[in-house]
Amino acid sequence: MHETIIIGGGPAGLAAAAYAVRKRMDALFISKGLGGRTQRRLLLPWVEDYQVMVGAETIGRFQTQLDYLDFMRVRASVSLIEPLDGGFRVTVADGKQYDTQTLIIATGAVGKRLNVPGENEFEMKGLCYSAMTYAPLMVDRRVVVVGDELLALRAVAELSRIATQVTLVAEGDGDLDTAAGQYVLSHDNVTVRRRARVLEITGDEYARGVVIQHNGQREEIAIDAVFIEKQLIPNSRLVEGLVERDACGFIRVDSRNRTSMPGIFAAGDVTDAMAFQVLMGLGDGEKAALSAFDYILGLGSAPFGCEE
Repeated sequence: MHETIIIGGGPAGLAAAAYAVRKRMDALFISKGLGGRTQRRLLLPWVEDYQVMVGAETIGRFQTQLDYLDFMRVRASVSLIEPLDGGFRVTVADGKQYDTQTLIIATGAVGKRLNVPGENEFEMKGLCYSAMTYAPLMVDRRVVVVGDELLALRAVAELSRIATQVTLVAEGDGDLDTAAGQYVLSHDNVTVRRRARVLEITGDEYARGVVIQHNGQREEIAIDAVFIEKQLIPNSRLVEGLVERDACGFIRVDSRNRTSMPGIFAAGDVTDAMAFQVLMGLGDGEKAALSAFDYILGLGSAPFGCEE
């Protein structure tokens, strides 16, 4: 039986695996690929490569630490997780099974898609799903944000500080009428299209326009970039019924990345900790691995702080 199994090859999973190696844990790392969403970078016509900190370069340091430990990696997708006496059993797609005392779930999340013409064509060519990552590149640019919940409002808030014009295309009212929504949308360079629907993304080599239907009329908004900021979808189905999740499916974790099930830890985008940046995911993964190590040592409930 392994001491820990890490599931997921994004920043959080890579960092957890690298940290487990440093602790000399008997670890297994299960992932079909490496890098997660960092393998893709938003291409913009006014941005040169040297102007962007590429996530793949950041996590490459962690990846190289694992390259020589090929024996600890399983290149497969996980199909089932079951509790055992003293641990858990992980079944992968080809039917092989691996037992472990602890689990670290770092399976990430995906952005909810619009499923409209042009979305696939211009994805990461002026269109992407993370304004938080690329907002600093939008100085004096025209951008569209699609969404009506807090994720979209946060994107508008950040972009409105540096972009010339931010247009929010909101299919419903969502969180627009909350105090936070009213504050964000009150900025002079923010325009809102309420109860509007995206029909198409247009462009040449890059996304250049967003076609919407608003008040029964068809309208095309000229853009430099568009951010789809609808609800993220966590890849947490594997632990459904095993750990507590929130209403959106994100795994609930405490300050030490512990889930509601002793022995299961979670890190990165799949959790409710909002670790949606590469560096945040790396730190989250290391913290989860440290918590798993403490659990193996019997220190899982130790306070590690001042007791009053």
